[in-house]
Amino acid sequence: MIFLVPEEKSLTVAVTPNSSLIIRGESNINRFQCSYDVSQFSDSFEISFTADKTKLQFSNAQLNLKNVFFNCGHKAINKDFHKLLKTHEYPSIKLELLSAEGAPESSILNTKLNITISGVSKVYELPVEVDNTPKGVMVCGKLPIDINDFNLTPPKKLLGMIKVSNVIDIEFNLGVRTLP
Repeated sequence: MIFLVPEEKSLTVAVTPNSSLIIRGESNINRFQCSYDVSQFSDSFEISFTADKTKLQFSNAQLNLKNVFFNCGHKAINKDFHKLLKTHEYPSIKLELLSAEGAPESSILNTKLNITISGVSKVYELPVEVDNTPKGVMVCGKLPIDINDFNLTPPKKLLGMIKVSNVIDIEFNLGVRTLP
């Protein structure tokens, strides 16, 4: 009896400068956003995967987002953001792509993503849109998360009169190109 095991393949990829990654949230009085400095994605990295007809299983497909490269537009909000994420103890947010599945002709893939924030990991299922571009592919999606899932407590200001919502959105438009 012969067992067919999918062959693991590797690619070297880079995130292109036309990418964006934004964390959006709101309080009971206004909205805020923290943008990641995508120029920090200057390094290429290798990803490994196995493929069958409609599914890719990834290993080693991880982005480490250093918290210090998020800018919320104001020094005080940046300080609160780093306090919330416990940046001193946990300097990075880790996004790891576990799998992607979809029909070959579809631009929508159903993905599984492991997110680690402040030392706590949680797996999410997320539909993403993948579009071919002249320089590679653009991967777009929006993931609402509850920060309580990561044992984080949203900040309160002015004796609790200003409260930040537990739910934030991670929005990403990542341009990805393969390298030789």
